[in-house]
Parts: sequence; structure tokens; C-alpha cells
Amino acid sequence: MIRRIAIAAAVTSLACADAAPSLSTVSAPTPITTVGVIEGFYGTPWTHRDRLDLLRFMGRQRMNVYVYAPKDDPYHRTRWRDAYPPRERALLQQLADTATANGVALWYAISPGLSITYSSPADYRALVEKIEAIAGMGIVDFGLFLDDVPTQLAHERDRARYATLADAHADLANRLHADLRERGLRLSVTPTTYTDAWGNRDYARRLGALVDSTIPLFWTGPDVAPPRITAAQAEAWGQLISRPPMVWDNYPVNDFARWRLFLGPLRGRDPALGAHVLGWVSNPMNEAHASMIPLATLATYAANPAAYDPEDAAREAVLRLYGEDVARALEPFLEIYGGDAWSGNVFEQLYFLTDTIDLAPAEEAIAQLQRSMTNLSGLASTGTESLPPLREEIAPFVQLMRERVEQLRDDARYEARRSRLVYRSTTDRRPAETREIALDGQLDDWAGAVWHTMTPANRAPRVGIARSDSLVYLAVRVADQPERIRRGAAVGEGDHVALLVDVDPGDGGIGPADVLALIGAPEEDQEDRVVVTTLGFRGFMTKYLADNENLTFTEFHITTFGDSAVGPSRAVAHGMRHAVRLTADGYVAEIAFRAPQRDTVRVSLTVSAQREGRRRTFSLAQRNYPGNPATYARIVLVP
Repeated sequence: MIRRIAIAAAVTSLACADAAPSLSTVSAPTPITTVGVIEGFYGTPWTHRDRLDLLRFMGRQRMNVYVYAPKDDPYHRTRWRDAYPPRERALLQQLADTATANGVALWYAISPGLSITYSSPADYRALVEKIEAIAGMGIVDFGLFLDDVPTQLAHERDRARYATLADAHADLANRLHADLRERGLRLSVTPTTYTDAWGNRDYARRLGALVDSTIPLFWTGPDVAPPRITAAQAEAWGQLISRPPMVWDNYPVNDFARWRLFLGPLRGRDPALGAHVLGWVSNPMNEAHASMIPLATLATYAANPAAYDPEDAAREAVLRLYGEDVARALEPFLEIYGGDAWSGNVFEQLYFLTDTIDLAPAEEAIAQLQRSMTNLSGLASTGTESLPPLREEIAPFVQLMRERVEQLRDDARYEARRSRLVYRSTTDRRPAETREIALDGQLDDWAGAVWHTMTPANRAPRVGIARSDSLVYLAVRVADQPERIRRGAAVGEGDHVALLVDVDPGDGGIGPADVLALIGAPEEDQEDRVVVTTLGFRGFMTKYLADNENLTFTEFHITTFGDSAVGPSRAVAHGMRHAVRLTADGYVAEIAFRAPQRDTVRVSLTVSAQREGRRRTFSLAQRNYPGNPATYARIVLVP
């Protein structure tokens, strides 16, 4: 998600209009005539065969827009200035030709926001030249992606020229729009704030006011991957950005949960949305052919929202694509993977860890999936789509679940009790000694303290834990050669200590009030590099982060996905303080926060360090998913 997600390209039926599209007051169900697919996920892009198959599928489903925007195509994002090499250009040309042959408009999106200087004439020329080269393939619709990029102006030249990020983005978009229009080309824009769930609404409002009124702006809905989108929400967002939004629907995308498929129908979309949006594009899974099943239901919804029934659409889609025999054999996959990200799934407990895991339901589901694969092996499709590519895509998920179960069974941190695994939580209970600590980065007050070795143990930092009547104290000793300590451009990118305190243990996951301290490794005679804030994460972001074992928070997470209504002031209210000091053999970080009125407090304490040429993360807990408080260390506050 996350991470994760936005779009571009123009709405063919509207982009030629001279006047801005007005907000509709009609609430009756209206067909959505601009409807299609955006290859906009993170991770391994589709193969060329996948894209060709998808374009032909779209033609049969009467879907008319395909947006080329794979996040991990370097020429789309990280190397946006560079021309496509001859082979890649030839493949892109074939995509454009195949799209045209199937009645689909191919839109090309470019995402320069990670490195562009908005005020640079050279960067602007590179952008126009790249688009002109792509236009030579017969493509006329282009998108400017400004999603998941720094939320502050990064370059001094830009800060001197523009009052806000929105001003810079509007200036770039308007110049590009004018130049493309002279060439007979069209533009749309994905803003940096593209959802209601987080981001800067002032940015969205100002961008909408400044950007040419004929440029479509994209919106993912009330969240990054929302369970529902209503006409009222689309109308409200349209009022904010001064035009109806173009919807980028993050379903059935699964780049944020690569352990699962989403094969169920599109659900929770208001029948009246067509009157309040410019069009609809769906961001599919990394599995192109498996995505065809839910995408077919989107086509059904868009054609007649008033009559749309998700379950009927799902049954009809599978029959239409593969025929009755395959539909029957696929039933276990369709049942187990039939929900969305907000629905329960039998395998979730293998990833969203708690202290007890019941393996029996997961093992029964694996057996059902294996029987399904066996039955599919003897069948051929009698529908519009070929079965072998689908089998190739879904088969690895059976093995993935089997390996995950075995991994947990072999994990010494769990005790097996019949079909249940019970976490040996005593390994993560850490007593706090009663001490008075002066928060100064010195360790004199810690004389005689118990020091806990972080995990993994090899060359791991050590942690002291103490409490007074009002505060909890942590001291972290990081041993490393000073010349090997790495400092990133932003806190969290280099060597650092991260402490996340579960302030509200009743909310299940990361809550908006939970407090984070990021403490960068210090430098001689330099100010401390520290971020202390409440995360403000809600909705999709809390779900996306919860099964991410290797997550390390950075300033980017906080400024991009957090809630600006919370932040440092709320963190101060929880008494979060720090001291950090460079030593001859590394550095020391001391952190204090207000002691809660309960027996224990859950904390994620990690140290990120460059070791042996690679980045390693050490944790106070034996298992530590920073997005899942159930896996945190428990500091015991009562003797």
C-alpha cells in the first residue's frame, strides 16, 4: 500500500474539454464509461506476456484504459530521465499497438518526484523530452505521478522559489499541461495527498485551486485501500480539489500482503459513484491472471452499478473466464481468498502474530487448496482465458502457506500444545529496576544495572531498563567503530535507535496516540538528529504495517502516512525525552517516557546498524514486528 500507491493519465472523454468539469448533484446510479486497470503496484512488475494477456482480456471485458505505471520499472520512477533502451522501447511499442487493437487506450505515467528539482529548466526539459519520446509510439495520454514522494521541498532552489509543495507541483503540472496540449497530448496528475486517510489537506486544497481546471486529479478514496467508497465521500473530495476525482481503486492489489491473494469481487462501492467521479481504474495484484477474476467484476459494476451484485458478478466472472468445471475446482481458492484486506482470512494468524496460533484451520485450508490444484491439473479452460497461467500464479501460495506453518512449528520461541503454538512470552518480559536516572547520555546512574542483550545476539547492542515514580528509562549501548557508523540524509535512514511505545494497548494495532522516538547516531560537534512524535497512523496503514517483520520507521513514514493533527505536541504530553552521546567505541542513547498506570508497558525497541557491509536490525524482543504491538517486549513495572 504502502507504502505504497497512486496514478496518472488523462480521462480521454473529458481531457479535451476547455471548461472544468463541474461537480455533479445527480445521485442516481450512472454507468462509469472510463474504466480500466493501472499496473501501479510495488514489487516485481508483470511480464510482457502478462501485459499482453491483460490487454486482450480488457478488450473482451469492454474496459478501455490501461495505465502503465509499474513502480519498479526504473525508467518510470528512479531513472525517469533516461530513455528506454531499444529492447524495452520495442516491448512498450508492442503494448501500445496491442492496446489499440483491443480498443484500449494505453496511458503512460512518469514519476519524477523522488529526484526532480521542480524549478530546474534542465529537469523540465528532460521530462518533456522523455514524454515526447513515448508519444512517438502513438501514445497521447500521460500522467504526472507525484505520489509517495517527499512531502517537503527538498532543494534549496525550490524552497527559494515556491511557498509550498503544492505551489511547486501546480507550477510543474500547469507548464507540462500547456506544453503537451500544444503537441496534441493530454495530462493528468496524481497528487502527493491522494486519500482522505492521511496527508496534508491544505496541500490538496491548494493544488486543486492552482492546477488548471481541465487536469484530472486522482484519489484512492477515504483510505489507501478502503473497504467502502461512497458517493458522498467522492463529492466531498471533489469539493476539496475543485473538480470530480478520478478514482484509483487499490483493489485487488496485494503488494502490501504478498502472502495472500484477493480473488473476491469488488465490494463496498456505492452504486451512485458514477455521477461524482471522472472514471475508475483498478490497481491489481502482482499476479496478473489471478487479477482477471476480480477485474471482471469491476467491469460488471462499471457497466451497470444499480444492478451490480458482488456475489452474482463473481460467479459469472469465473464461469465466463474459465468455464463450469474450472469454476468448481477453483472453489477452495475462491472461498479462502474471497475477501478483501478488511475481511478475515484463515492464514492471517500466521502473519499477524499473537501469543497463540491455532494451526488446525490453516492446515485444513492448505489441504483444500492442494486438492484444488490437483483437480485443476487435469482440466482445460472452456471460457475466454487460458488456465495454465492462472495455475502457475496460484500454485506458489499453497507452498508458501505450508512453509510458513513449518517455520512456526520449528520456532523454538513457541511451545506446541496439540494443534496450537503458544509463544514463550516470558522471554520478552523485562523487569524495570527502580532507579533515579539523570538523562544526560552518561551511564554513571546505571552502575550495577542488569544489561539485556538484544537479538540477534552476535555483536548486538545492550539495553538497561529502569523506572522512577513517574518515568520509564531505557539506556542503549551501541558498540561500533566510530568510522563505521552510517548517518543517512534523514533520521531513520542511517544508523539509529527506534522506540515505539504502545500507549493504548486496547486498540489492537498501532494507534494514533502511540509514541515514536527516532534517534540518529550522533556526530562529533553536531546537533542531535532526533524525531519524537505520535504516529497518527489509522486505517489501512495500521493493517499494512502489522505483518511487516523487517519494518524500520523513517521520517518518510511519519511525514507521508501520519496524521498532521497529532505529532510532536502529543508526544511531549507523554513525557518522551532523550539524551545521546558519542563514545570511543560507539554511542549511547538514553530515552525516558511517562510510566503508565498499569503493571506492564509494551515497547518496540530496535537498533539499526551497518555491519559487515549490510544493514542489520536488532530488537529487545525475541520477535518484533514494529507494526504489531502483540510482538513487543513487555517492560514489567511492578516489582
